[in-house]
Amino acid sequence: MELSSTLLAEYANEIDYDDLPPDVIEMTERLVLDSLGCCIGAYTSEPSKILREVYGDRSPAPDEAGATVLCDGSTVPVEYAALINGLLVRYLDYNDCYISSTSVCHPSDHIPPLLAVAEAEGSTGEELIEAIVLAYEIQCRGVDTGVVWNNGFDYVTWGLYSTAAAAGKLMGLSESELVSAIGVAGTSTNGLLPSRLGEVSMWKGVAHPYVCHSAIQACQMARAGLTGPPAVFEGEGGFFDTVAGGPVEIDELGGRDGADYRVTRTNIKPFACGYFMQSPITGVQEIVEEHDIDPETITDIEIRTFDQAVQVLASPEKWDTEKLNRETADHSIPYAIAAAIVFGDVSPREFAPDCLADERVHELMATVSVEADDELNEFRAENAGSIPSTAHVTASGETYGVRTDYPIGHAERPMSDERLEQKASAQADPYLTRGAIESVFEDCYGLSDLSDLSALADRTLV
Repeated sequence: MELSSTLLAEYANEIDYDDLPPDVIEMTERLVLDSLGCCIGAYTSEPSKILREVYGDRSPAPDEAGATVLCDGSTVPVEYAALINGLLVRYLDYNDCYISSTSVCHPSDHIPPLLAVAEAEGSTGEELIEAIVLAYEIQCRGVDTGVVWNNGFDYVTWGLYSTAAAAGKLMGLSESELVSAIGVAGTSTNGLLPSRLGEVSMWKGVAHPYVCHSAIQACQMARAGLTGPPAVFEGEGGFFDTVAGGPVEIDELGGRDGADYRVTRTNIKPFACGYFMQSPITGVQEIVEEHDIDPETITDIEIRTFDQAVQVLASPEKWDTEKLNRETADHSIPYAIAAAIVFGDVSPREFAPDCLADERVHELMATVSVEADDELNEFRAENAGSIPSTAHVTASGETYGVRTDYPIGHAERPMSDERLEQKASAQADPYLTRGAIESVFEDCYGLSDLSDLSALADRTLV
């Protein structure tokens, strides 16, 4: 039997730009645009400052090219650029989301780290697209199996394998070197669920970037000749034994036997918060706008959704206004619903300290109840990728209800280019000129034609 790490290495070598359908290339370019917008918006965040303070003054070795810290412009070793830039795309919880019937991941966590590797390796835009599609495919296939979250591990655990394969492809690793890199990465860092459950810390935004950083180091070691365990999946005490609880088929991948690529089933967020909240926020906004409801007249908001949404976004801590921080708030259904009503949006601005402390929001949070619903659980299980919810708002003695299965930006309700650009512009406007923003758009839409990716990184300089 062929080892799973070998199957992934073979697949990495199969991915070729010339074989990718136009819709895959187009979606990848749009996701790069969305990701860079998120990076610029998070530049002044506290975790960004911390990581730049710790790693931003490190210089590449004399024989290494290094990579650019986005927005900042400094050149650091590629693995640290991947760490810092990965934090930028993830921190605002505004980057994309892939949904399976049982779990979720944010595959654009890979994009800035892979851009760093591509820059350091002198890769072209076509080669970067290959790597991004590869990373999306491996991580999202892993999430489709359901074995990580269901067994107490964070989705970032799959990022070890997807990043090692994609970064290794950009770095020109041979098949045997890719197997070693996958083995080193997979045996070293497995994420745990406290990263994003309960009272959430800054680590939520760093968990996947750290995995990318580690996987890139694994590729560096493998390229230098270090061998890694080839049976990282099948071996005694390997992934199948300890994480999955049994064998898992991981080679059902896009492009084979006419299968679609998973990058085209990725969803772009309209709101800067956990993805399972996007549907109830959409529903509540529709109710308030359609019936012109005055927030002060609202006495009850009832949200029904599926089990995992309740587990992640509606634990008791999510109502505790005294401990409300940015990280917990963007994973809190009651906060996001109340903020959407009071402020009219759930953008990064709505997580500023003054919004978190707003008494109007706190009062509305107290009216929000969240419960799991058997019918919605069944619908989600039968419709992979759906995030069903119902919202009922009682105001002035009248109750209004709506059901939402797919929010704007979902693969079933694609976001227009215009709205995508508005989202990116809103994050970049405080830092870049209009001309600079337009240049970012132009380069992202024309990513396939770029021969120098350092120029794209430079477009983000504030």
